[in-house]
Amino acid sequence: VVGSDFGASHRLRVGGMLYLRAQVFSQEDTPPGDFRLVSPNLLDVFLDVRPNDRVRGFVLGRLSYDPTLDSGASPVPGVPQAVIQALGISQPNPRGNLDQLWVNFDVGHALFVTAGKQHVKWGVGRLWNPTDFLHREPRNPLDPFDVRTGVTMVKAHLPWEARGWNLYGVALLEDPRYGGGAAAGTVSGVPAGGRAEIVLGTVELGADALAGKGARPRYGVDVSAGIGDFDLHAEAAFGAARARWRVADPNADPLLGRYALVQPEGPSPQVVAGGTWAYKYSDEDSVTVGAEYFFQDSGYTDPHVYPFLFFGAPAAGPTGFVRQDPSAFTSFHIGRHYAGAFVDLPSPGSWNDTTFTLSALGNLSDRSGVIRLDHSVLVLTYLRVETFVQGHVGAKGGEFRLGFTYDLPPQAAAVLGSPAIVVKPPVVDVGIALRVSL
Repeated sequence: VVGSDFGASHRLRVGGMLYLRAQVFSQEDTPPGDFRLVSPNLLDVFLDVRPNDRVRGFVLGRLSYDPTLDSGASPVPGVPQAVIQALGISQPNPRGNLDQLWVNFDVGHALFVTAGKQHVKWGVGRLWNPTDFLHREPRNPLDPFDVRTGVTMVKAHLPWEARGWNLYGVALLEDPRYGGGAAAGTVSGVPAGGRAEIVLGTVELGADALAGKGARPRYGVDVSAGIGDFDLHAEAAFGAARARWRVADPNADPLLGRYALVQPEGPSPQVVAGGTWAYKYSDEDSVTVGAEYFFQDSGYTDPHVYPFLFFGAPAAGPTGFVRQDPSAFTSFHIGRHYAGAFVDLPSPGSWNDTTFTLSALGNLSDRSGVIRLDHSVLVLTYLRVETFVQGHVGAKGGEFRLGFTYDLPPQAAAVLGSPAIVVKPPVVDVGIALRVSL
Protein backbone atom coordinates (compact mmCIF):
# COMPACT_ATOMS: atom_id res chain seq x y z
CA VAL A 1 0.00 0.00 0.00
CA VAL A 2 1.45 3.35 -1.01
CA GLY A 3 0.23 6.60 0.54
CA SER A 4 -2.30 4.95 2.86
CA ASP A 5 -2.30 5.21 6.64
CA PHE A 6 -3.68 2.50 8.88
CA GLY A 7 -3.14 4.43 12.10
CA ALA A 8 -0.39 2.68 14.05
CA SER A 9 0.96 0.73 11.08
CA HIS A 10 1.13 0.89 7.30
CA ARG A 11 3.18 -0.89 4.72
CA LEU A 12 4.73 2.09 2.97
CA ARG A 13 4.25 5.81 2.68
CA VAL A 14 5.97 7.92 0.06
CA GLY A 15 6.11 11.69 0.37
CA GLY A 16 8.29 14.73 0.71
CA MET A 17 8.46 18.44 0.20
CA LEU A 18 9.14 20.81 -2.67
CA TYR A 19 10.62 24.11 -1.48
CA LEU A 20 11.26 26.81 -4.09
CA ARG A 21 12.93 30.02 -2.94
CA ALA A 22 14.12 33.29 -4.45
CA GLN A 23 16.12 35.81 -2.41
CA VAL A 24 17.66 39.19 -3.22
CA PHE A 25 20.46 40.76 -1.16
CA SER A 26 21.29 44.44 -1.52
CA GLN A 27 24.67 45.97 -0.64
CA GLU A 28 25.99 49.44 -0.05
CA ASP A 29 27.08 51.45 -3.10
CA THR A 30 25.67 48.82 -5.44
CA PRO A 31 23.12 49.56 -8.20
CA PRO A 32 19.89 47.50 -7.99
CA GLY A 33 20.77 45.64 -11.17
CA ASP A 34 23.84 44.23 -9.40
CA PHE A 35 22.03 43.05 -6.26
CA ARG A 36 22.78 39.42 -5.51
CA LEU A 37 20.03 36.99 -6.56
CA VAL A 38 19.95 33.39 -5.34
CA SER A 39 17.39 30.61 -5.56
CA PRO A 40 18.34 27.80 -3.11
CA ASN A 41 15.66 25.24 -3.97
CA LEU A 42 15.15 21.96 -2.16
CA LEU A 43 13.43 18.69 -2.95
CA ASP A 44 12.94 16.21 -0.10
CA VAL A 45 11.64 12.70 -0.80
CA PHE A 46 11.05 10.11 1.91
CA LEU A 47 10.08 6.47 2.25
CA ASP A 48 8.37 5.51 5.52
CA VAL A 49 7.63 1.86 6.20
CA ARG A 50 5.82 0.43 9.24
CA PRO A 51 5.24 -3.31 8.85
CA ASN A 52 3.77 -3.38 12.36
CA ASP A 53 3.39 -1.08 15.35
CA ARG A 54 6.83 -2.03 16.78
CA VAL A 55 9.07 -1.56 13.75
CA ARG A 56 9.57 1.49 11.54
CA GLY A 57 12.08 2.35 8.82
CA PHE A 58 12.59 5.82 7.36
CA VAL A 59 14.81 7.34 4.68
CA LEU A 60 14.85 10.93 3.43
CA GLY A 61 16.99 12.16 0.55
CA ARG A 62 17.51 15.80 -0.40
CA LEU A 63 18.36 17.47 -3.68
CA SER A 64 19.59 21.09 -3.54
CA TYR A 65 19.71 23.23 -6.67
CA ASP A 66 20.27 26.92 -7.34
CA PRO A 67 19.61 27.83 -10.99
CA THR A 68 21.31 31.22 -10.51
CA LEU A 69 24.70 29.53 -10.00
CA ASP A 70 26.77 27.51 -12.40
CA SER A 71 28.69 24.61 -10.96
CA GLY A 72 31.64 26.12 -9.10
CA ALA A 73 30.26 29.66 -9.32
CA SER A 74 31.06 32.23 -6.64
CA PRO A 75 28.49 32.33 -3.81
CA VAL A 76 30.03 35.58 -2.48
CA PRO A 77 29.30 38.84 -4.34
CA GLY A 78 32.33 40.92 -5.25
CA VAL A 79 34.85 38.14 -4.67
CA PRO A 80 36.84 37.11 -7.77
CA GLN A 81 36.04 33.69 -9.18
CA ALA A 82 39.71 32.71 -8.96
CA VAL A 83 39.67 33.35 -5.19
CA ILE A 84 36.55 31.22 -4.77
CA GLN A 85 38.11 28.34 -6.66
CA ALA A 86 41.45 28.70 -4.87
CA LEU A 87 39.79 28.56 -1.44
CA GLY A 88 37.43 25.76 -2.35
CA ILE A 89 34.29 27.70 -1.36
CA SER A 90 32.25 26.57 -4.37
CA GLN A 91 30.01 23.50 -4.13
CA PRO A 92 28.48 21.13 -6.69
CA ASN A 93 25.22 22.37 -8.18
CA PRO A 94 22.88 20.49 -8.07
CA ARG A 95 23.91 18.62 -4.92
CA GLY A 96 22.43 15.53 -3.31
CA ASN A 97 22.41 14.75 0.42
CA LEU A 98 21.13 11.98 2.62
CA ASP A 99 19.22 13.64 5.46
CA GLN A 100 17.86 10.62 7.33
CA LEU A 101 18.22 6.83 7.19
CA TRP A 102 17.11 4.99 10.31
CA VAL A 103 15.27 2.03 11.79
CA ASN A 104 13.22 2.21 15.00
CA PHE A 105 12.09 -0.70 17.16
CA ASP A 106 11.34 -1.53 20.79
CA VAL A 107 12.74 -4.06 23.22
CA GLY A 108 10.03 -5.55 25.41
CA HIS A 109 7.76 -2.53 24.88
CA ALA A 110 10.02 -0.71 27.37
CA LEU A 111 13.21 0.36 25.61
CA PHE A 112 12.95 2.17 22.26
CA VAL A 113 15.93 2.06 19.89
CA THR A 114 16.57 4.19 16.80
CA ALA A 115 19.64 3.33 14.73
CA GLY A 116 20.93 5.27 11.74
CA LYS A 117 21.18 8.83 10.42
CA GLN A 118 18.68 10.93 12.38
CA HIS A 119 17.89 14.24 14.04
CA VAL A 120 18.11 14.49 17.84
CA LYS A 121 17.84 17.88 19.55
CA TRP A 122 18.82 18.48 23.17
CA GLY A 123 18.16 21.67 25.13
CA VAL A 124 15.39 24.24 25.40
CA GLY A 125 16.72 27.37 23.66
CA ARG A 126 14.72 28.82 20.79
CA LEU A 127 17.13 31.27 19.17
CA TRP A 128 20.37 29.74 20.48
CA ASN A 129 20.88 26.16 21.56
CA PRO A 130 24.43 25.44 22.81
CA THR A 131 23.52 21.99 24.19
CA ASP A 132 22.47 20.82 20.73
CA PHE A 133 25.53 18.58 20.66
CA LEU A 134 24.10 16.08 18.18
CA HIS A 135 24.02 18.20 15.05
CA ARG A 136 26.91 19.01 12.79
CA GLU A 137 26.42 22.78 13.03
CA PRO A 138 24.18 25.18 14.96
CA ARG A 139 20.91 26.20 13.36
CA ASN A 140 20.34 29.64 11.89
CA PRO A 141 17.74 31.05 14.35
CA LEU A 142 16.06 33.12 11.61
CA ASP A 143 15.71 30.31 9.10
CA PRO A 144 12.07 29.09 8.96
CA PHE A 145 13.25 25.70 7.67
CA ASP A 146 16.06 23.69 9.23
CA VAL A 147 18.32 22.64 6.33
CA ARG A 148 20.80 20.71 8.48
CA THR A 149 21.18 17.00 7.82
CA GLY A 150 21.08 14.29 10.45
CA VAL A 151 23.93 12.50 12.22
CA THR A 152 24.47 8.73 12.28
CA MET A 153 24.02 7.28 15.76
CA VAL A 154 22.33 4.63 17.86
CA LYS A 155 19.85 6.12 20.32
CA ALA A 156 18.13 4.25 23.15
CA HIS A 157 15.12 5.82 24.91
CA LEU A 158 13.88 4.58 28.27
CA PRO A 159 10.69 6.41 29.39
CA TRP A 160 9.34 6.36 32.94
CA GLU A 161 5.73 7.08 32.14
CA ALA A 162 4.48 7.16 35.72
CA ARG A 163 6.62 10.22 36.46
CA GLY A 164 6.99 11.63 32.96
CA TRP A 165 10.76 11.20 33.09
CA ASN A 166 12.96 10.12 30.18
CA LEU A 167 16.45 8.66 29.87
CA TYR A 168 18.42 8.60 26.61
CA GLY A 169 21.69 6.99 25.62
CA VAL A 170 23.51 7.65 22.34
CA ALA A 171 26.53 6.26 20.51
CA LEU A 172 27.62 8.28 17.49
CA LEU A 173 29.28 6.76 14.45
CA GLU A 174 30.43 10.27 13.54
CA ASP A 175 31.43 13.09 15.89
CA PRO A 176 29.24 15.91 14.56
CA ARG A 177 31.22 19.02 15.47
CA TYR A 178 34.61 18.41 16.95
CA GLY A 179 36.14 15.41 15.21
CA GLY A 180 37.60 12.27 16.72
CA GLY A 181 41.24 13.13 16.21
CA ALA A 182 43.50 10.19 15.44
CA ALA A 183 40.81 7.83 16.78
CA ALA A 184 38.22 8.88 14.16
CA GLY A 185 36.87 5.85 12.32
CA THR A 186 37.79 3.40 15.08
CA VAL A 187 35.70 1.75 17.77
CA SER A 188 37.47 3.72 20.49
CA GLY A 189 36.72 6.95 18.64
CA VAL A 190 32.93 6.55 18.81
CA PRO A 191 31.53 9.38 20.97
CA ALA A 192 28.95 8.25 23.51
CA GLY A 193 26.70 10.05 25.93
CA GLY A 194 23.24 10.44 27.32
CA ARG A 195 20.52 12.72 28.56
CA ALA A 196 18.09 12.69 31.47
CA GLU A 197 14.81 14.66 31.52
CA ILE A 198 13.03 15.08 34.85
CA VAL A 199 9.67 16.71 35.54
CA LEU A 200 9.03 18.26 38.98
CA GLY A 201 5.64 19.93 39.04
CA THR A 202 5.79 22.79 36.52
CA VAL A 203 9.58 22.58 36.24
CA GLU A 204 11.40 20.46 33.67
CA LEU A 205 15.09 19.71 34.16
CA GLY A 206 17.57 18.24 31.71
CA ALA A 207 21.19 17.09 31.94
CA ASP A 208 23.31 15.67 29.17
CA ALA A 209 26.87 14.69 28.35
CA LEU A 210 28.85 13.54 25.33
CA ALA A 211 32.46 12.35 25.22
CA GLY A 212 34.76 10.63 22.79
CA LYS A 213 38.44 9.92 22.34
CA GLY A 214 40.18 12.79 20.56
CA ALA A 215 37.52 15.38 21.42
CA ARG A 216 36.78 17.43 24.52
CA PRO A 217 33.88 16.15 26.65
CA ARG A 218 30.71 18.19 26.40
CA TYR A 219 28.29 18.67 29.27
CA GLY A 220 24.98 20.51 29.40
CA VAL A 221 22.12 21.36 31.72
CA ASP A 222 18.79 23.03 31.04
CA VAL A 223 15.67 24.08 32.86
CA SER A 224 12.25 25.35 31.83
CA ALA A 225 9.39 26.44 34.04
CA GLY A 226 6.04 28.15 33.88
CA ILE A 227 5.60 31.08 36.25
CA GLY A 228 2.26 32.79 35.88
CA ASP A 229 1.86 33.90 32.27
CA PHE A 230 5.57 33.47 31.59
CA ASP A 231 7.46 30.45 30.30
CA LEU A 232 11.11 30.77 31.31
CA HIS A 233 14.04 28.67 30.13
CA ALA A 234 17.81 28.50 30.42
CA GLU A 235 20.56 26.16 29.35
CA ALA A 236 24.32 25.98 29.70
CA ALA A 237 26.99 23.96 27.93
CA PHE A 238 30.52 23.38 29.17
CA GLY A 239 33.56 22.21 27.30
CA ALA A 240 31.62 22.43 24.04
CA ALA A 241 33.37 25.36 22.38
CA ARG A 242 35.92 24.66 19.68
CA ALA A 243 39.32 26.32 19.47
CA ARG A 244 39.44 29.95 18.31
CA TRP A 245 41.81 31.96 16.14
CA ARG A 246 43.88 34.57 17.97
CA VAL A 247 46.48 37.13 16.88
CA ALA A 248 49.90 35.46 16.70
CA ASP A 249 51.85 38.04 14.68
CA PRO A 250 50.27 41.53 14.48
CA ASN A 251 52.67 42.50 11.70
CA ALA A 252 51.83 39.55 9.45
CA ASP A 253 49.37 39.54 6.55
CA PRO A 254 45.81 39.82 8.00
CA LEU A 255 44.43 37.14 5.71
CA LEU A 256 47.23 34.62 5.49
CA GLY A 257 49.59 34.82 8.46
CA ARG A 258 48.34 36.92 11.35
CA TYR A 259 46.27 34.39 13.29
CA ALA A 260 46.95 31.09 15.01
CA LEU A 261 44.55 28.48 16.39
CA VAL A 262 44.42 28.37 20.19
CA GLN A 263 42.66 25.69 22.22
CA PRO A 264 40.79 27.19 25.20
CA GLU A 265 42.01 26.06 28.60
CA GLY A 266 39.60 24.91 31.27
CA PRO A 267 35.80 25.12 30.99
CA SER A 268 34.45 27.17 28.09
CA PRO A 269 30.82 27.92 29.04
CA GLN A 270 28.01 28.84 26.72
CA VAL A 271 24.83 30.09 28.38
CA VAL A 272 21.32 30.92 27.14
CA ALA A 273 18.54 32.48 29.19
CA GLY A 274 15.16 33.64 27.97
CA GLY A 275 11.43 33.41 28.17
CA THR A 276 8.10 33.93 26.42
CA TRP A 277 4.85 35.61 27.34
CA ALA A 278 1.55 34.83 25.62
CA TYR A 279 -1.36 37.25 25.61
CA LYS A 280 -4.82 36.18 24.51
CA TYR A 281 -6.44 39.25 22.94
CA SER A 282 -9.64 37.50 21.80
CA ASP A 283 -11.46 34.23 22.37
CA GLU A 284 -9.49 32.51 19.61
CA ASP A 285 -6.39 34.64 19.06
CA SER A 286 -3.17 35.22 20.97
CA VAL A 287 0.22 36.83 20.48
CA THR A 288 3.51 35.52 21.88
CA VAL A 289 6.46 37.73 22.82
CA GLY A 290 9.86 36.27 23.64
CA ALA A 291 13.48 37.20 24.26
CA GLU A 292 16.83 35.44 24.75
CA TYR A 293 20.36 36.30 25.77
CA PHE A 294 23.33 34.19 24.65
CA PHE A 295 26.89 34.22 26.00
CA GLN A 296 29.84 32.13 24.84
CA ASP A 297 33.15 32.50 26.57
CA SER A 298 35.21 31.70 23.48
CA GLY A 299 33.37 34.14 21.20
CA TYR A 300 35.13 36.97 19.40
CA THR A 301 35.00 40.58 20.57
CA ASP A 302 37.22 42.03 17.82
CA PRO A 303 35.58 42.14 14.34
CA HIS A 304 38.97 42.60 12.64
CA VAL A 305 39.31 38.80 12.57
CA TYR A 306 36.07 38.37 10.59
CA PRO A 307 37.55 38.56 7.04
CA PHE A 308 40.01 35.83 7.97
CA LEU A 309 37.18 33.67 9.33
CA PHE A 310 34.91 34.55 6.42
CA PHE A 311 37.22 32.77 3.97
CA GLY A 312 37.66 29.72 6.20
CA ALA A 313 40.96 30.69 7.86
CA PRO A 314 43.06 30.45 4.67
CA ALA A 315 46.76 29.67 4.57
CA ALA A 316 49.27 29.70 1.76
CA GLY A 317 50.17 26.15 0.79
CA PRO A 318 52.58 24.65 -1.75
CA THR A 319 49.82 24.43 -4.37
CA GLY A 320 47.88 27.59 -3.47
CA PHE A 321 45.44 28.55 -0.75
CA VAL A 322 44.29 26.07 1.89
CA ARG A 323 41.07 26.46 3.87
CA GLN A 324 42.01 25.36 7.36
CA ASP A 325 38.56 25.73 8.92
CA PRO A 326 35.66 26.00 6.42
CA SER A 327 33.16 26.53 9.25
CA ALA A 328 35.17 29.28 10.97
CA PHE A 329 32.57 31.97 10.18
CA THR A 330 29.27 30.71 11.61
CA SER A 331 26.66 33.47 11.71
CA PHE A 332 24.93 34.04 15.07
CA HIS A 333 27.71 32.08 16.82
CA ILE A 334 30.82 34.22 16.37
CA GLY A 335 30.50 36.98 18.95
CA ARG A 336 30.72 36.69 22.73
CA HIS A 337 27.40 38.36 23.60
CA TYR A 338 24.09 38.16 21.73
CA ALA A 339 20.52 39.18 22.41
CA GLY A 340 17.33 38.56 20.50
CA ALA A 341 13.60 39.20 20.71
CA PHE A 342 10.63 38.03 18.68
CA VAL A 343 6.87 38.44 18.33
CA ASP A 344 4.73 35.59 16.95
CA LEU A 345 1.26 36.42 15.65
CA PRO A 346 -0.42 33.23 14.35
CA SER A 347 -3.85 33.27 12.68
CA PRO A 348 -4.82 36.84 13.59
CA GLY A 349 -8.54 37.56 13.40
CA SER A 350 -10.15 35.94 10.38
CA TRP A 351 -6.75 35.20 8.78
CA ASN A 352 -6.68 31.65 10.08
CA ASP A 353 -4.06 30.47 7.58
CA THR A 354 -1.63 33.36 8.09
CA THR A 355 1.28 33.82 10.49
CA PHE A 356 3.48 36.86 11.15
CA THR A 357 6.81 36.77 12.99
CA LEU A 358 8.94 39.81 13.81
CA SER A 359 12.49 39.09 15.00
CA ALA A 360 15.42 41.26 16.06
CA LEU A 361 18.83 39.75 16.83
CA GLY A 362 22.04 41.53 17.65
CA ASN A 363 25.70 40.80 18.22
CA LEU A 364 26.32 42.94 21.30
CA SER A 365 30.07 42.45 21.04
CA ASP A 366 30.45 44.22 17.68
CA ARG A 367 27.18 46.22 17.82
CA SER A 368 25.60 44.94 14.64
CA GLY A 369 22.23 43.33 14.18
CA VAL A 370 19.43 42.22 11.90
CA ILE A 371 15.69 42.90 12.01
CA ARG A 372 13.41 40.53 10.11
CA LEU A 373 9.68 40.23 9.35
CA ASP A 374 8.38 36.84 8.18
CA HIS A 375 4.97 36.21 6.69
CA SER A 376 3.45 32.82 5.89
CA VAL A 377 0.05 32.00 4.38
CA LEU A 378 -1.54 28.73 3.30
CA VAL A 379 -3.35 28.97 -0.05
CA LEU A 380 -5.13 26.44 -2.24
CA THR A 381 -5.19 24.01 0.70
CA TYR A 382 -1.67 22.62 0.09
CA LEU A 383 0.53 25.53 -1.04
CA ARG A 384 2.29 27.63 1.59
CA VAL A 385 3.67 31.00 0.50
CA GLU A 386 6.42 32.46 2.69
CA THR A 387 7.93 35.93 2.39
CA PHE A 388 10.46 37.89 4.43
CA VAL A 389 12.23 41.22 4.53
CA GLN A 390 15.21 41.88 6.76
CA GLY A 391 17.41 44.88 7.37
CA HIS A 392 21.00 44.97 8.58
CA VAL A 393 21.78 47.59 11.20
CA GLY A 394 24.66 48.68 13.38
CA ALA A 395 28.38 49.20 12.98
CA LYS A 396 30.04 48.54 9.64
CA GLY A 397 32.44 45.64 9.78
CA GLY A 398 30.36 43.83 12.38
CA GLU A 399 28.94 40.37 11.86
CA PHE A 400 25.65 41.55 10.35
CA ARG A 401 27.18 44.52 8.49
CA LEU A 402 30.25 42.71 7.28
CA GLY A 403 32.23 44.63 4.68
CA PHE A 404 35.93 44.94 3.97
CA THR A 405 38.57 45.52 1.32
CA TYR A 406 41.65 43.32 1.28
CA ASP A 407 44.51 44.43 -0.95
CA LEU A 408 46.13 41.31 -2.35
CA PRO A 409 49.91 40.94 -2.31
CA PRO A 410 51.40 41.48 -5.80
CA GLN A 411 52.10 37.79 -6.35
CA ALA A 412 48.60 36.76 -5.27
CA ALA A 413 47.03 39.55 -7.34
CA ALA A 414 48.84 38.30 -10.42
CA VAL A 415 47.70 34.72 -9.85
CA LEU A 416 44.10 35.62 -9.04
CA GLY A 417 43.73 38.35 -11.62
CA SER A 418 42.43 41.00 -9.22
CA PRO A 419 44.20 43.61 -7.08
CA ALA A 420 41.81 43.30 -4.13
CA ILE A 421 38.98 41.37 -2.55
CA VAL A 422 36.02 43.65 -1.89
CA VAL A 423 32.97 42.65 0.15
CA LYS A 424 30.37 45.41 0.57
CA PRO A 425 28.16 45.66 3.69
CA PRO A 426 24.63 44.27 3.30
CA VAL A 427 21.62 46.59 3.64
CA VAL A 428 18.24 44.91 3.00
CA ASP A 429 17.34 41.34 2.03
CA VAL A 430 13.99 40.12 0.67
CA GLY A 431 12.75 36.69 -0.22
CA ILE A 432 9.77 34.60 -1.27
CA ALA A 433 9.28 30.84 -1.03
CA LEU A 434 6.72 28.30 -2.19
CA ARG A 435 6.39 25.14 -0.11
CA VAL A 436 4.32 22.10 -1.10
CA SER A 437 4.06 18.84 0.76
CA LEU A 438 4.23 15.85 -1.56
